[in-house]
Amino acid sequence: MNWGNDILAWLASDEGWRVLSGAIIPALSIIVAGVIAALIGRGAVRRLIRQRDRDALTAAVGGFVLAGRRAAQWHELDVIERDRTDHLVAEAETRIRLLPIKGSALAATWAAHELESMKRDSSGFRFQAQQTLAEYRDRLVAWSDKPRSAKKLFGADLERWKYEGDEVVTGTSAAAVSAPEQPAESWVPTPNELDDAPLTPEPPSSVAVATGTMPLVVTTPMPASTVRDRVAPTPEA
Repeated sequence: MNWGNDILAWLASDEGWRVLSGAIIPALSIIVAGVIAALIGRGAVRRLIRQRDRDALTAAVGGFVLAGRRAAQWHELDVIERDRTDHLVAEAETRIRLLPIKGSALAATWAAHELESMKRDSSGFRFQAQQTLAEYRDRLVAWSDKPRSAKKLFGADLERWKYEGDEVVTGTSAAAVSAPEQPAESWVPTPNELDDAPLTPEPPSSVAVATGTMPLVVTTPMPASTVRDRVAPTPEA
């Protein structure tokens, strides 16, 4: 307790008061002001980052909604408009996936699947495509308001689509395994075909088998007189 009393006595003196008012109080004031300024700056930077992320999220969701409107009329678009729509979808999906927001990957995957569904339904199921567009827009807007609710908004649909895809793959593999391999059928001629088949010609009377693969047919030589009679027959008397 003696050292505490000594400090208080020193501060109460003229010399202690000069040190306190000239050095300690200004130093403490500077430190406190620096801490307060750092906290204010940190809060301002966080607000700026949140505002930037919010603007990026709004732009990406707006791009997805615009792409959804075009996807609902996919079969009425020409080739150039379809290319622009695909480019818009790819750009919006990339923007959302790059956002440092929880659930952005789920939202991008869900939106891409819904866009493909609207493209398919735009030809013969226009009413279904419009209903899908309305639900698609509402869910994206709800997610942009509460990004942490992505699993609640999109998780059930993604799990169902994954289960359906696994079922299709499993069914295809099972069908391929269960189908027995059919042996190649050998051709057996019927009696009618045997009757209709051409007869094999008989070999000539004089045949000499050569060393090659084809038989060599050798005829018996004829006399010269016989040849002359056949070429120029003798006139009858």
